[in-house]
Parts: sequence; C-alpha cells; structure tokens
Amino acid sequence: MLDDKLYEYKTIKNQGAYLYLIRLQNQQSWKLHRWDGPAVSPFNRNSPHSLEYYLNGINYDYESYNEIMREREGLPFYKNSSMKHLLSDYRN
Repeated sequence: MLDDKLYEYKTIKNQGAYLYLIRLQNQQSWKLHRWDGPAVSPFNRNSPHSLEYYLNGINYDYESYNEIMREREGLPFYKNSSMKHLLSDYRN
C-alpha cells in the first residue's frame, strides 16, 4: 500500500518538443499536464509543435492558463503558520 503513488510524471521528446505527461492513480492512460508552464514546449525551431498549455489533458490558451494559475491557493496547510500547532502532534 505504501508503494501506491497518487500520480506519476513523465517527460518525453517527440518531433523536436518536450511533452510533459501525468498518469493518475488507477488510470491506464497518460495525459498532457504541467503546472509550471507549457505541457508542450518545442526545443527545435523546425518543430511542428508550438507552446501549448494543458492541465489534466485539457488544452487552454495562454490567458486562461494564467488565470487558473492566479486563482490557486498560495500555501499548503502544513506551511501555514496558523496550522503549525496541528503538526506538532504527529512529529517524532
């Protein structure tokens, strides 16, 4: 049970571009996904690909992608100072 991952990442090269893929737990197929930038980013000028933004396999244009990134929550609960007292119970 401890070996089960919630997701797996993979980066592949295809026709002059890097493709960033993710596979969620209990799924067989890989989806284009990247939080940090474009999921398809060409590294070659002759590549037929262009910058493309994907989240969970859904294609977004640049403006929509940036709007989604701005709406994300800033800190996870374990880095929030108001929640630190809850973590002391679980530390060794």
